[in-house]
Amino acid sequence: MLNPFFIQGTKGEQGLIQDLINEQLKMYGIEVYYMPRQIVSKGKIIKDVIYSKFKNAFPIEAYLSSYEGFDSNSIIMSKFGVKVTDEMTLVISKERFDLYIAELMKVIPDVAGSSRPYEGDLIYVPLSDSVMEIKYVENRKPFYQLQKNYVYELRCELFEYEDEEISTSIKDLDDNFKDIGYGALLTLAELGGTATAQSTISSGGIQYVNIVNSGYRYSSTPSMVVSSPISGSKGRIVGIMTSARRLTSGQSLDKVFIEDGGSGYLYQKPPSVTFFGGGGYGASVQVGIATTGSVKNVSMTYGGKGYYEPPTVTFSGPGGIGQTAIGQAFLNGQGGISTIRIINAGYGYTVAPIITIGAGATVASGNFIIGEQVFANLSGASGLVKSWEPLTRKLNVTGMGTDFQVGDIVVGAASSAMYRIQEYGEFELVNSYDTNDEIQEESDKIVDFTEINPFGEV
Repeated sequence: MLNPFFIQGTKGEQGLIQDLINEQLKMYGIEVYYMPRQIVSKGKIIKDVIYSKFKNAFPIEAYLSSYEGFDSNSIIMSKFGVKVTDEMTLVISKERFDLYIAELMKVIPDVAGSSRPYEGDLIYVPLSDSVMEIKYVENRKPFYQLQKNYVYELRCELFEYEDEEISTSIKDLDDNFKDIGYGALLTLAELGGTATAQSTISSGGIQYVNIVNSGYRYSSTPSMVVSSPISGSKGRIVGIMTSARRLTSGQSLDKVFIEDGGSGYLYQKPPSVTFFGGGGYGASVQVGIATTGSVKNVSMTYGGKGYYEPPTVTFSGPGGIGQTAIGQAFLNGQGGISTIRIINAGYGYTVAPIITIGAGATVASGNFIIGEQVFANLSGASGLVKSWEPLTRKLNVTGMGTDFQVGDIVVGAASSAMYRIQEYGEFELVNSYDTNDEIQEESDKIVDFTEINPFGEV
């Protein structure tokens, strides 16, 4: 028989039960953070979530009713590798969620809804420093006591990161995702220092080298030896290879640069060039000799800094009848210029030309903030800062929709830090749960699984 002192469903009775539940949760529960999922993009066919982000975390008390898997049996072997299957069931107050979190979720864009907790939302549990993903929400248990429900039961599994954007400004939470994820590893250029160089001229030097036949099937760059003049200094040239032909394997000669034009060659009788090594066939070049003074070589007096791409190199003209020299800069791995090679040495020079080199990066200031958004001016890419090393100017960015590119100016939305990208790379997902790659590598040492039947023929 039901309690005669309860009418079974009045507002006062329901309020009493809700207050008792709320008080019990505060006494026997633990504090967790509820993280609503913001859906950025969905698939076109089955509407599965492709990319999502978690930018907000709301503290709320919860009762830990079960914690399956938090023991030695939580690690299992599956066809995808070793996997952790930690699970827990949390109970939260329906009233607390409806009046507190649901109201805050209404102003957050792109959430699935604010009427109740939703599958796909996350729960951060400080007690175990773990992030759990809500897999199912039970909102009818207990079933309509006094004609109303008072709690949400959240059945959760350990969250497995898949490149979601997670930035809640809660340090203990965000640091769980600091070192995992797919993203860009950007090396940023320091504030530029303009390189300087000087040249010398010679009489009877190499002015240009034309490719007559690029050759084929070269496996490496062949050495090109220039014959010596009757009287003077020997010239020196160098080639750059490229895979120019689709139907044949190997490389071909793409460009030839003058490193030292030499001196004393006769215009009427240019030197010959002999190819050594490289493993290929057929490459040949034609050398042209300047009739009057030409640029013999270029030496760097200061390599500069902050270059993200080879700058323009300009030679002053001969001042009279003649042709202006042309050169090309080559960068080293530190954002400076390692050398300037001559494309055309020009002619008609009576004094060494003045070399003007383009400036390095003109923007390099500030420090990025972990978790802030950064934007690029050329590619339109954006991402979330995961780490920033000011001394080496290494910036890790994740949550990208478009790839960054060399030459982009990256600007921090919160810090206003501004740098130009010198190098672009990627870092891979580090997953502490799935170890199938390691298992595959170790098993290959025991059994060769590339065979049709590694255990022998039947």
